[in-house]
Amino acid sequence: MSRPVAIVTDSTSDIPEELRAAHGIAVVPLLVRFGDETFRDGVDLSAAEFLTRLRESNVTPKTSQPAVPDFEAVFREALARDQDVVCVTISAGLSGTYNAARLAADAVDAERIRVVDSGAVTMQLGFAVLEAAKAAEGDAGLDGVEAVTRNALERSRLFAVLKTLDYLYQGGRIGKVSQIFGSALAIKPILHLGEGIVVPLERVRTWNRALDRVCTLVQEQGPLSDLAVLHCDNEADAQKLVDRLAHLVDPSRVVVTHAGPVISTYAGPGAIGVALLRAEAWAEREKNRP
Repeated sequence: MSRPVAIVTDSTSDIPEELRAAHGIAVVPLLVRFGDETFRDGVDLSAAEFLTRLRESNVTPKTSQPAVPDFEAVFREALARDQDVVCVTISAGLSGTYNAARLAADAVDAERIRVVDSGAVTMQLGFAVLEAAKAAEGDAGLDGVEAVTRNALERSRLFAVLKTLDYLYQGGRIGKVSQIFGSALAIKPILHLGEGIVVPLERVRTWNRALDRVCTLVQEQGPLSDLAVLHCDNEADAQKLVDRLAHLVDPSRVVVTHAGPVISTYAGPGAIGVALLRAEAWAEREKNRP
């Protein structure tokens, strides 16, 4: 018989606390530093508190991955409960978190711990983690849970619009050329994850037109099973997108949440993102496409 499987992720998944608790998902926090002060993402500093600091401080915050022992501790606890582990992390192209988790798995028991580089971030990652947790609850076993995770990652997408690319550029997550272009003439790039890094997908003039275009892009991804609207202290625009997109999925499968401090470090105040999980019907259609 397969052992039960524990699901582990990092704090950039932005899964709302009630969903993490409901599915028993363990979260290893990244770190955010303001000068000499260091905070655990989502533990010592809430999203709202972080954005207040971001607006008021002259210090540019820095982020860092969890230490290897942080993952080791969580992995050892799971194995002590006689559970195997599937750990799904932020894209290795954006953070060293995946490598830290992989080193921890090697130190603890690489045969019983699978570490998956999501190639994603925020609720694009979060949806895959939730699907993994549901599979684990269904006694899928280590191989089965990993397979479900990878399938969900293939079905997930993320679209984001930022008020400014300055924070993304300062954090080294996008090139200078794109930053300059995005700042000119009120152009608002629509961003997504391509090959595990943040890249401009389209460039739209004005904020409202960019939100309109995000709605169109999301609707083109269907059929969908899950939808998340994320924001950095911009509930008004987040609710507008929910009102326009909620009909695409069952109301119980819509998540509206605040992006956490690590994500907000690079997205900046006012940013909006939409993460989605395509339905299994989409995956079956893609598999059978000539």
